[in-house]
Amino acid sequence: MNERYEVTSQSNRMGYRLDGPLLQRKHSVEMVSETVTFGTIQVPNEGKPIILMADRQTTGGYPKIAQVIAVDLPILAQTKPGEQIVFHDISFEEAQRLYIQHELSMKQCEKVMMSKMGG
Repeated sequence: MNERYEVTSQSNRMGYRLDGPLLQRKHSVEMVSETVTFGTIQVPNEGKPIILMADRQTTGGYPKIAQVIAVDLPILAQTKPGEQIVFHDISFEEAQRLYIQHELSMKQCEKVMMSKMGG
């Protein structure tokens, strides 16, 4: 899934609707609603992905095809309609490594700020 998608003007705090290459289902079956989280990527019947955002519903019935990694969620939340995003497939281990690296960087920034403030 390394295609470019554009965040549409129909996007909001519940979900970012994307415009780009359509995703086709192999099987058209009705699904049972299941839990969804911030960053879950669902594909409705029309084939245009939706990334669920901070104010999303708690369950969804569309196929879930991916999850935006935690470290990228704050960056994604700043994306505006008209801007493009690209998805990259990474392993769970890589997502964990990136998250830990981010957390360590944040702790280092906190130490520097505290030392400059005399704390």
